[in-house]
Amino acid sequence: MINGPDERQKRRTFFKACMAVIGGLISLAMAVPLIGFAISPAFRKVSKKWVDLGIVDLLKGSRYKKINYVFQAKDGWVETNKKRSVYVTDQGDGNFVVYSRVCSHLGCLVRWDEGRDQFFCPCHGGVFDSAGNVVAGPPPQPIEKLPVKVEDGVLYVKES
Repeated sequence: MINGPDERQKRRTFFKACMAVIGGLISLAMAVPLIGFAISPAFRKVSKKWVDLGIVDLLKGSRYKKINYVFQAKDGWVETNKKRSVYVTDQGDGNFVVYSRVCSHLGCLVRWDEGRDQFFCPCHGGVFDSAGNVVAGPPPQPIEKLPVKVEDGVLYVKES
C-alpha cells in the first residue's frame, strides 16, 4: 500500500516537530550551565575582610583622624583595588572607634569639622554629632560605626 501525499505531509510535520523538540532540549541542556556560570557571581555572598589601618602606637591620642586605605574587592569576575577612608578616634585604654565616611542619606562623604565638633555632609546639609548621631538634615540614620580589632599592635577595620 502506497502512502498518499497527505500521509507523507503528516509524517514530515511529525518529524519536524520531533526535531524541533529534540533541538530545543539539547539547546536548553547546554544553555542552563552556561547561564548559571555567567550569573553565579552575582548570587555569591561576599565576606568582608579585615583591613589594616595602621600601627596602634601611631594612632594613640587620635581624635577623628581621617585614614585612607586600599583593599581588594571582587565584583562578579573582576578583582579591583578599592580606596576608602574612615575616621579613627582613640577612646583610651586601647579602644578605638572607627566611623564610616558614608552619609546615611545618599552616600555622600562626610567630613569632620573640628571647630564645631561635628561631622558634616556637604551634599544635603546633614549634620552628625561626635558620636555619629543625626543632629540636623535629611539623614535617616547615624553614621555607621565599623567593627574594629587590635592584633599584634595593629588596628584593623572590617571593610565597609
